[in-house]
Amino acid sequence: MKKIVIYILIATTGILGFSCSDSLLDTKPLDKYTGLEVWNDVNLTQGFIYNTYASVIPEMTVNPLDPQARFGGVGCDDYTDNVLTRTSNNIARDLIDKYFDAGWATNNSYSWFGKAPLGNKAPVKENSFEVIRDCNLIIEEVTASEGINEVEKPALIAQGKMLRALIYFTKARLFGKYVIVDKVLTTDDDLKLPRTSTIKETYDFIIKDLQEAAVDLPAVGVAGKLTKGAAYAMLAEVALHGAAYIETGKEDYYQISKKASEDLFDLGYGLEDDYEALFNDYEKASASNEIILGLFKHIDATWYQQTLMQGTVPNMEVSATTGTPKLNESFLGWTEIWPSCDLVDAYLIGDTDGLAKKWDETSYFQDFETNGGYVSEAIYNEHRDARFYASIVQDSSRLFSNTVTTRIGGNMHYSESTKGTNRSTPSGYFVRKGVYDVDNFKAVVNTNYHQSITRLGRAYLNYAEVLLRLNQPGLATDYINYTRTTHGKLPALASGLSTSEVWNWYKIERRVELFFENDRYWSLLRWGKEDGGGVISEMNDTKHTFFEISADGKSYEVKDVFLSAGNHAKRFSTKRYLFPVPQAERDLNEKLDQNPGWE
Repeated sequence: MKKIVIYILIATTGILGFSCSDSLLDTKPLDKYTGLEVWNDVNLTQGFIYNTYASVIPEMTVNPLDPQARFGGVGCDDYTDNVLTRTSNNIARDLIDKYFDAGWATNNSYSWFGKAPLGNKAPVKENSFEVIRDCNLIIEEVTASEGINEVEKPALIAQGKMLRALIYFTKARLFGKYVIVDKVLTTDDDLKLPRTSTIKETYDFIIKDLQEAAVDLPAVGVAGKLTKGAAYAMLAEVALHGAAYIETGKEDYYQISKKASEDLFDLGYGLEDDYEALFNDYEKASASNEIILGLFKHIDATWYQQTLMQGTVPNMEVSATTGTPKLNESFLGWTEIWPSCDLVDAYLIGDTDGLAKKWDETSYFQDFETNGGYVSEAIYNEHRDARFYASIVQDSSRLFSNTVTTRIGGNMHYSESTKGTNRSTPSGYFVRKGVYDVDNFKAVVNTNYHQSITRLGRAYLNYAEVLLRLNQPGLATDYINYTRTTHGKLPALASGLSTSEVWNWYKIERRVELFFENDRYWSLLRWGKEDGGGVISEMNDTKHTFFEISADGKSYEVKDVFLSAGNHAKRFSTKRYLFPVPQAERDLNEKLDQNPGWE
């Protein structure tokens, strides 16, 4: 399968997306061309479309609650039980969890307009309605163009429709109902538009765009470009998520999701055997047959501080720790989040009886309890889910050229830091997923970087979830086993499990397979809505713990988190299933209604 990687270049003079097979804009910047020139030349039109990619695709990765959007989506799990967070990571978190009854202030814009997470250097359009206008321009101008060959028009229009669908999906997940603008508005139009009358109307609009786009997009799996596979993958996920929120037609949405998944599977994508390379190796990811749609940032216009890595790599100089072993190189990240012990517990261990279990339920742990030994041999042994080692930095593991020790007396233990405890991990773990194994990691050093928007492993799990909603646990088990055995290297689930039993295993599998891929928050909301819309325990008063290993590595203690304990609290109320419509916008437009609980 031919791979053409689409990069997003960010520069102070503008944004340009391009493919390695195209030669675009050789003579002057895109904004120097007239509209007539742009819409009558297929290459210039594609350049405009790639610019629109740069405003749409990053919003698929961002934590919408982070007003700074500092590290390209580093906070995508902030409000769940997956991570512990630093207060400075998210100004909005304090406002949300402590001062507004586990909700949002209705006078804040909170992603109504959008904010792409591309760093302070990026002149990204922050107003989503400008981006929607660009999508409508693509559709209308290409349709009317007299200079573009009729044969080339459908693929260009399809990209415009899919980009419009994606930007609307980011809004539908947040607000439910949104303002539909399906044409290029002029000053003669009434610009005070209402939201859709129902949530289903918004999702129907998105689904229609994706269905139509899929017909005319190219079939080949291009990691950074919109394709038929990307349209099917996103259609399946949109319908799955929308089914939990729409007022009527749930079963129809399940069938749409199911068919889109099956259409996707016919296109020839495959799971990668090396899970870690999907996230931690740029070259392998860009050539992967699993990544269906990705965000690829080019080294010429990307610093480390504009990537996930800046917010996950530890902060500790060689001279700032008294622990052992001595660090070979300093860690110069600005750690903003850490994996929770609750997440770590979800990475299972294949036991001697052929079953996968939590670490404290295995025969290896029972032997440790009875006969002693090293903690690492009991819980960090070779039988643990392979995704654990690809995603988590634990005691006595490698990160860059260093051996990281979080145990008592270790170089990353809080009591050994001369910089203060806030530079240490409050859980005993750091994030590895999304961190390249590099030399000379510094904030302003240039780097390539990538994030997965959607991939086959995610699509398999979306399909499994739809099958469970349709009460087909046997087939759902098969698709859960694909990621569980290929990526996790765990024993397969047995056949013949009940729907409720498969659900339990499915939720564990989705959590570890899609950690740090902007999924946990949305999945918890979706499951909560499907279960009646009550308080979601995983986002409410979650009790976090600290896993501390003794200096000799032969014992451990699980303590309540005490490093900045107040920063890690999670609170949730039922009105948080949707964001409030900003009051400032309602003051300007009396046609905008408010979401439940925010009146």
